Amino acid sequence: MPKSTFFGLPEERRDRLVREAIAEFADHPYAEASLSQIARRARIPKGSFYQYFEDKLDLYRWLLTEEVPRQKRAFLGAACLEGDFWARLEVHIERGMAFLVEHPRLARLSAAAADPTATVEVRGLHKAICEAGAAELRALLEEGVASGAVRSTDTSLEVATRLVAAVIGPGLTEAVLQELGAELHDVLASDALRKQLGPKRRRRLAQQAVQFIQRGLGASTA
Repeated sequence: MPKSTFFGLPEERRDRLVREAIAEFADHPYAEASLSQIARRARIPKGSFYQYFEDKLDLYRWLLTEEVPRQKRAFLGAACLEGDFWARLEVHIERGMAFLVEHPRLARLSAAAADPTATVEVRGLHKAICEAGAAELRALLEEGVASGAVRSTDTSLEVATRLVAAVIGPGLTEAVLQELGAELHDVLASDALRKQLGPKRRRRLAQQAVQFIQRGLGASTA
């Protein structure tokens, strides 16, 4: 986690350091990412980096578990808080795809952490990220149960969370890639491919995903 000196930096310098660290880790595998490059691009002496973070892994872990999720929450914004449960879920899914389109470096950074061949010391981060995402989704499903939009029990909610996560995570990613006729790496690296995933297509895919989930979870009969 960042040291107190990091948060004491002027906002412009702090934002520049975060921006350049994201760029370096998004453009290179963790093992090849360079603190020297980050320091040079952020215009700080490399030695002063250790006043802000313990080491490269400390910075990388914070970016993946704190900073990227914070930026994604800010991107999703209040739109995901409006409407009934199903409308909110649809917006959540559509905005998730929009995040990939509009913030490819953040998406590349997250995708790199999911690589099973990644350096041993960073493999555990992917599990932590997935668990955090599952916790957020479970909270949303709990709201659906409370509102009567979803039928479930305490014992099946965990299973429902994992299944819905599979639909709007790997499943939806595969559907998007099939439509675009490309691999994830190519989509994340190509502005032209990402532009093909425009608002109209995102809404259609989100609607289809929600319809599929509705058939599985259904409406409460209580």
